[in-house]
Amino acid sequence: MNKTVRDLYNVPNINEYQDLNLLELSECCASLESQVLVIARSLPLKERQIIEAYISTRDDLEFETVKTALRWGKRHYK
Repeated sequence: MNKTVRDLYNVPNINEYQDLNLLELSECCASLESQVLVIARSLPLKERQIIEAYISTRDDLEFETVKTALRWGKRHYK
């Protein structure tokens, strides 16, 4: 998991804002991602690069989605 995305789950007082299911999903994704990267090492370079690009793009999408949600929440729940 990208450090920027991982840091979203480690902000101060995060327990006040998230439920156990979110933490479990985050841990599960991190575990699966590391397994996928191990498998990718055995693939030809082109296929490995596709997997790595997908993970990177997915991290960027997740991060931008959270930023958008925070901006939306800030505007609508003052």
